[in-house]
Amino acid sequence: MDKIEIVNSLIQSGIAKPNEIEGFTELEVEQCEQAIGFHLPHQYREFLLSVGHKAGLLFQGTDVLFQNVEGLLELRKAADDLLNENEEDFNLPSDAFVYSMHQGYEFNYFIVSEGNNPPVYQYVEGDGPPVLVWDSFSTFLKKSINSCAQSIKEGIIPL
Repeated sequence: MDKIEIVNSLIQSGIAKPNEIEGFTELEVEQCEQAIGFHLPHQYREFLLSVGHKAGLLFQGTDVLFQNVEGLLELRKAADDLLNENEEDFNLPSDAFVYSMHQGYEFNYFIVSEGNNPPVYQYVEGDGPPVLVWDSFSTFLKKSINSCAQSIKEGIIPL
């Protein structure tokens, strides 16, 4: 999904109004890449550039959207801390990029070296090592948008 597709799908599904969508600037993405020491996958860059700051009702209750680059970069430390707290035998690979955390007990990440639209792994506290959940970041995003849109239709997420 490119930036236009991401924004249009949020607006068309009723998840966000145009004024409720804000992406990172190219400079912010570059600052993030400098801080982590590698380039982010193309599909994730498109996500950040289209909705990195705000995406309406999408991802409420989950840390995926951030006011600044520092907030996004703190997720890796939070994920490492969670693994340590739970005395997991698993360590995140050096090129793993944690892009979301839900309620402090679950996080999602991809491995940068796995391509421009990498598979997504998820760790859930108490469930053992992370597992492959989505075959690509774009699949994660599409399913998240569809799930949010369905929740709005069913009144689970109020407008």
